[in-house]
Amino acid sequence: MSDASNTMSQNASQGNYSPAAVRRFSEAQRRTKALASPGLADILRLVPSEDQMAKIVLAFGVEAGDVDELTGAGSNMVREQYELMFPILVTYIRGEQNFNGLRMHLDRVVDGLIRSAYGAANFYENRRMIAKDAADSYANGDRDEDRMGVDGADNRVDGLRRIAAENGAKAYALSCVASGACAAYEELMGQAWKPYTRDNGRSLSRDVAAVQADAMGF
Repeated sequence: MSDASNTMSQNASQGNYSPAAVRRFSEAQRRTKALASPGLADILRLVPSEDQMAKIVLAFGVEAGDVDELTGAGSNMVREQYELMFPILVTYIRGEQNFNGLRMHLDRVVDGLIRSAYGAANFYENRRMIAKDAADSYANGDRDEDRMGVDGADNRVDGLRRIAAENGAKAYALSCVASGACAAYEELMGQAWKPYTRDNGRSLSRDVAAVQADAMGF
């Protein structure tokens, strides 16, 4: 556990931080780790769920793509690489097939799709929070910034909601591609794809811990 985590835990046990503050810190810490080595679960925590995406499509008229096609595209990317590279990357050692080279290649293929989807998911979450904060700030009383413009354009809050919705559709589509890739990898390699972590998840680096500690004021 990092120094920042230890300090946070100690202060929480002493009643210096509320449970909500501890949860917020834990979420920030988790997202910091995910930035270095995101996994499919990190993406799915951020993107709209299937039900949410259906509501977004109806409310904003955005294009989200066909789930089966997107998932199939991710699956095909991995399967095509497997078939193409199998005779090249699979070697024989003492008469037995060694899949290490092929596995490492497919690891990187899936990693690229995961990182693309995670980047989009993070961008969507940021846009969503900006829209939510703007809506909350305008909820109490009339504000000039929240009134319709003379040209009848959407007001600022509606515009921010639309930006978030459009980016939600993009992130959702990419998450489907990543899901398909992960499913194909597991079927072909016999084990679930996992992100590479240099420290095996033991702790945050000293630099990251220092940044987090400074942000929390300790």
